Amino acid sequence: MAIICATNLSAEATHAATVAATLAGRLGEPLLLLGVDDEAPGAPVSDTPSSVEAGLAAEATRLRALAGTVEPRMQRGASVETLLGDEECRSARLVVVAAEGWRTSAWRKTSLAERLARHGCAPVMVVRRDTALLDWARGRRRLNVMVGVDPRSSTSDAALTFLRELRRMGGCDVLATYVCSPAEERQRLGIHSPVHVELLGPQQRDIESLDPVVERVLQREVRERIGDLEGEGRVEVVLEPGFGRPADHLLHVAHAQGVDLTVVGMHLRGGVLRLWHGSVSEGVLRHAERSVACVPPTLREPRRLPPPRSALVPVDFTAASGQAIAQACTLVGPGGRVHLLHVHRLRGRERGPRDFHGVLPEPAGERDAVLARLWDQIPRDAVALSVHWSVEGVSGEDVALAICQATEREGVDLVCVGTSERREVVPDALEGAVAHELVVRCRRPVMVVPSV
Repeated sequence: MAIICATNLSAEATHAATVAATLAGRLGEPLLLLGVDDEAPGAPVSDTPSSVEAGLAAEATRLRALAGTVEPRMQRGASVETLLGDEECRSARLVVVAAEGWRTSAWRKTSLAERLARHGCAPVMVVRRDTALLDWARGRRRLNVMVGVDPRSSTSDAALTFLRELRRMGGCDVLATYVCSPAEERQRLGIHSPVHVELLGPQQRDIESLDPVVERVLQREVRERIGDLEGEGRVEVVLEPGFGRPADHLLHVAHAQGVDLTVVGMHLRGGVLRLWHGSVSEGVLRHAERSVACVPPTLREPRRLPPPRSALVPVDFTAASGQAIAQACTLVGPGGRVHLLHVHRLRGRERGPRDFHGVLPEPAGERDAVLARLWDQIPRDAVALSVHWSVEGVSGEDVALAICQATEREGVDLVCVGTSERREVVPDALEGAVAHELVVRCRRPVMVVPSV
């Protein structure tokens, strides 16, 4: 695999080429130096094509002292399709290009760096003229890297794969940043807000603040998404509450934290979809103060899910839910965790307390009795005694939604729900439609356990 560097021999492109050659030398990879006939704004026009090619040859000679193998190639025009053929795309480990110094026309508002990133054949590192990347590539310092992480987006996997490559090359201090909407996160987790806002504490009244429960869940989700990062350097999770364009909030964190390199994944949307949804990576690339790496989804490594170690069981105190509890206990095994959940279905005029902050609990008159019954559902065999148990009673109009919200709060690996052909007359019985709704709506794997 090769490292590709596009250059127009401007001062900015020369600096980017030095970074690319240093990385190629460190990795033992060849460097493909593509000369682009795209003069920098204000640069004198070349006399003849041969003079441009001579300049490219001289640049390749300079870079061989850093990279060893350097292949210069002259390209006419700045079209991405003519610049990078299919063969180069397949063999590229990294494309390095300067952020500035590229010509744009009246009809083409994007620079070559943006068009290369949008092409999406390989990770594109857009270099600005600071010394951080070069010093890191030479092994003189650790790199301060911010990676955009969304626990529920596949683009995060590609960005994290690239981050692991960086950490294998050299030490990196990582800021894993998630731009989140507090209102949307409270709704996802089932955290109610009171009607009278003055009942909240001063910090919780702020629309841009995160509840402690929400913050704890998001910290766990981001760290689970990151996984184990080999290499030198600390890893810190940054939760950035925000509304509007996520790119603006990522840029704010990068500026405030003095980030050297921002790594973002890409969706590679095109045409109308790009106009409708926007592009976080493009917004970061265009307005960042420091270098940016845009990573296409093709770099994403397949995620290997481990065996389940935690499960949630919806309990309606029927024989079917008892079967589901036994199945969950067997699946998680010794040292695993099982969370028993009872959902009180709100009916008719029963709407629960309006001025309650947090997860809506069981009605006060039934709460203690329901929790005691949940504890009584736990088996007493040797395997069950080695499992960690927890119980919870909540209220809600939509039972399936309440269960889905609990799975997000608890971060379980699996949902075990019992079903039975015999309808038992018990309060808050889980109907067969609830199991179907869970399979459709829940983001966790759902196991339907038939009663025998």
